[in-house]
Amino acid sequence: MYKDKKNESKSKPYFQWIIMILAACLVHGVMQGVHDNYGIMMDGLVKYTEIDYASISFCIGTGALVYGFAQPFLGMLALKKSNAFVIMLGIFFTVTGLLISPTCKSFFTLFLFFGLVLPFGTTGLCFGIVMGAITPILGEKRAAFVSGIVQASAGIGDALMSPGLQTLISVSGIVSAMHVLAVPFIAMIPIVIWIGKVNHKISPADKEKDTNGEQHTSFFKLIKFALQDRDYCLILTGFATCGFNMSIIESHLFSQFLSYGIDGNTASLTLTVYGIATMIGAMVVGFLSAKFKMKNILGSVYAVRVLISIAFLFLHKSAGFAFIATALLGLSGDSTVPPTSGMITKKFGSKNMAILYGFTLIGHQIGAFASSYLGGIFVKNGLGYTPLWVINLCLAAVAATASFSIRDENERKII
Repeated sequence: MYKDKKNESKSKPYFQWIIMILAACLVHGVMQGVHDNYGIMMDGLVKYTEIDYASISFCIGTGALVYGFAQPFLGMLALKKSNAFVIMLGIFFTVTGLLISPTCKSFFTLFLFFGLVLPFGTTGLCFGIVMGAITPILGEKRAAFVSGIVQASAGIGDALMSPGLQTLISVSGIVSAMHVLAVPFIAMIPIVIWIGKVNHKISPADKEKDTNGEQHTSFFKLIKFALQDRDYCLILTGFATCGFNMSIIESHLFSQFLSYGIDGNTASLTLTVYGIATMIGAMVVGFLSAKFKMKNILGSVYAVRVLISIAFLFLHKSAGFAFIATALLGLSGDSTVPPTSGMITKKFGSKNMAILYGFTLIGHQIGAFASSYLGGIFVKNGLGYTPLWVINLCLAAVAATASFSIRDENERKII
């Protein structure tokens, strides 16, 4: 009898871990499915609101800045309140943004809800916050591997939601489509409540053991300490260029394919391929990051982006090109996240990961803003998308060089 109870207590954590990982994947995957499909929404919003392409690009670019600058703030809020609290806050703002944005008829109201409220909400459901919610339950070693799985869930969100959103817009219009998108976020509420309860049950001793005795430190002291680390600055440099690349995909790729004469259904289907490739890329890179030096893995991913940029500049644009290109963009897309977050966690500890990873996202989202806004300006002035890929090529080369130049991935004690 004693043996059975002992085995039951041993098996229960594994079952709980599996459910927790699935819950984290759901939260992050659905959020990313919205975050990565602003380009499809933009096409619908331009037609319905009659607000011009450049203005909506500016809203998306501003949202990219919000997504970056809000992350350290929400990371600190998660430390003071809880990660589950921040996720609930994110759900509230995301649902509000999705419900109101498509009904806006002026630039000001669209800027407020599509450019500020919606991206602030998705920030509360971002990778750092979600991983911060489950790391104390899984333990740091398991969380390092699980991070690749959670990031891969973004691909599931893209694969399912890109064609679904395009179909909804075609059949019912942008208003109904964005309102339907709000439903899965509302359905997340009981899941997040459960995550919060499980976290609350973890004893202080378990939390201390899982975080290797890490101590809380002030936000500014932590940022100052990290910025004095040469390797963290190199990670920061690489990730800033990453935002430029990702925003081309999220904001302009769909419209770019349409400009090549590819029909809307085929263009949205390429984004499904992108989502599947993103999932594969994140999981493979997460696995490789556990086996090899993360800096070399990260540098190689950025180097692949150099080749993709060259392809967009010089190869003939056809439907076949679109599918191959989006597959390669997916494989090299979110796959920067596992080695980036892994090196930050290894150097500064899991308790500080949400804040320091969030801080790297400021640079990431500044790059994303530049990409979103410049793309709109280039298209409006008849320059097309070529200048974006020229800039992306140069930035990817800088990122690859910076990543390969990282010297030390080992832990640094925060004084």
